Amino acid sequence: MREGKALNMTTNIYVEILNEDMPVWRPVKAVYLKENIFKIVDKTDFEKLDEMLEFGFDDTVVCKNSNGNFYAVKLYS
Repeated sequence: MREGKALNMTTNIYVEILNEDMPVWRPVKAVYLKENIFKIVDKTDFEKLDEMLEFGFDDTVVCKNSNGNFYAVKLYS
C-alpha cells in the first residue's frame, strides 16, 4: 500500500493453498492495518472447495509485497 491509503481498507491479499503439489495462492479479503500487516476478514469456507489455506479468517498476517500484490508469509505477533 502506498502512504496515504486509508486504514481499515478492505483489499485482496494472497494466501498459500497447502494441499497443492506446487505453490498456489488464493486471493482472500483482508483489512489493511499498517505497512505490510493485514487482518483476514474473508469468511469463505475454503475447505468446501477442497482447499487448505495456510492462514484463515481472523488471522493477522505479515505480507510480502511483490509487484503491488501482497502475499501472506507469517502470522503477525
